[in-house]
Amino acid sequence: MNFLDPKNIGKPPSQSKAVKSTKVWLEERLFGHRLWARQTPWLLFLEFLNVTEAFLRLGEQNLFAPSAPEEMHSYKMRYRMGLRQVLFDNEELTRISQMPFNDDAKWTAWLDSMSERGIPGGFEYLRQRFPQFNHFSELVALVKQTTLESDTNRRWSSRFIFPFGPDALYSDAIIKNGTPQPDFNNFGRTGEIVYAMLSRSTHADRLRAHFVELLDPRKPKNQLIARLASPYDAEPDRDQKGETFLPYRRHPAFDRLAEDWLAVLDLALPEQDAYAYLVPLGAFHIILYQLETAAALTERNQRPTLVCEMIAPKREFVRQKSIASYQDNDSLSLQALDREIDRTLEDPEWTAIGTEEEISDSERVDIARDFIERHFSYVPDEKLAEASVTRLIEQLREDVENKHESSCGRVHSDYGRYIGLSSRRGTNRMRYAPTDDFIKMLVVTRVTKRTEYKKFLSDLYSRYGFVFGELEAADALDPAGFQAAAFERNRGRLEARLASMGLLNRLSDGCAYVVNPFAADRAD
Repeated sequence: MNFLDPKNIGKPPSQSKAVKSTKVWLEERLFGHRLWARQTPWLLFLEFLNVTEAFLRLGEQNLFAPSAPEEMHSYKMRYRMGLRQVLFDNEELTRISQMPFNDDAKWTAWLDSMSERGIPGGFEYLRQRFPQFNHFSELVALVKQTTLESDTNRRWSSRFIFPFGPDALYSDAIIKNGTPQPDFNNFGRTGEIVYAMLSRSTHADRLRAHFVELLDPRKPKNQLIARLASPYDAEPDRDQKGETFLPYRRHPAFDRLAEDWLAVLDLALPEQDAYAYLVPLGAFHIILYQLETAAALTERNQRPTLVCEMIAPKREFVRQKSIASYQDNDSLSLQALDREIDRTLEDPEWTAIGTEEEISDSERVDIARDFIERHFSYVPDEKLAEASVTRLIEQLREDVENKHESSCGRVHSDYGRYIGLSSRRGTNRMRYAPTDDFIKMLVVTRVTKRTEYKKFLSDLYSRYGFVFGELEAADALDPAGFQAAAFERNRGRLEARLASMGLLNRLSDGCAYVVNPFAADRAD
């Protein structure tokens, strides 16, 4: 499937708020609105779960319902301010719980300390649910221990707990004049992109069944969270969200993400243990989606490959190739933007601007400004000194690059670092050097039965473009710069790493097999 076929690419409504509020609509046109590097993998996944819960709330048939790019369905998240204030805006709870008072006195003191919070009906409901004050304070302390990314210094309205169920899900918020409002710094819409990708995959029905079960409000841990929530927490956010734009109706990355998530979900891990793998997989597939799309837009004949170094005692040839591979991929998205600008300027309408003889230079600049605004939703600086058609394009490219470097252009580097795909370990240059957790994620996702080691490496190469061993390197790299022995040693280091993690067994016949600890141990 050629996902760049014009019939496969949608356009956002001309009056879309997303387009109007975006300074330069170019990376959004190519990759979607929006890929936001400031979202950690967990924040990306939490945003996705919030979107999933919102559509499930509208009826099971609405969950992962396919949509065209132009439709951009809206939905409503929940703020759950009662729950969040009990958990994170509640400084006096610990002190009061340790006082030598009876329960009535403790409740009175605590309710008085919370009297300034703007929750309808206040917190008296908790007194009815927890006759013993210490049972309440102990549950709050227990739930707070599940706070995600607790080492960060986020304000209380941007702190999140483990998503035990729908009652533990809520939107990021910023408090202005005592009123919560949506904040797009932590929930930057990339979770919505993931939701749209899965909705357009061919596996949406199977995913629906899994997430209906995962988000069942009757689960015991979800019921514990619900005990802390205000009766008003169930009311949806009055501000509609949505209008997320994902340009492609079909894309190989959509099915690949769905298949990998299903591989994990089908293992039927207890409770939400699957989230430990779904979270990094979500960010990983956003990286692959961006790289694959950028490579196609730059008209490369070969898809991106990721040469991975298993850390060696000293600098080796594989490290050089891994650094080069990383840098090449890291520049792909900006190259795609440059190529799209060039492609747009090949339009006969633009060409005519420079060849029309019966107009003045100022008229030529005005016509160019209008063209740029229509095609890029971009208004060049009216005060631009020495304005000319050439200078307008220079400014466009400068602003596109500056915007890209602030977020979308960092997706590959930031997400790769977050999930343990890339690092500077042992050197000052970033390259692909997977951690144990990342390698285990690949095994859990791709190994459904005992798999011969070389077959496992071949699968990682054909599916994701990973290069670990000499066979894959011989196919991916220029023969003039290829050292088989170096990649053989790299393959050996990965084998040793897998064995040390209990993910590989070498049998008496001399064959090494990769094993998934959660899957049935069946031979090929």
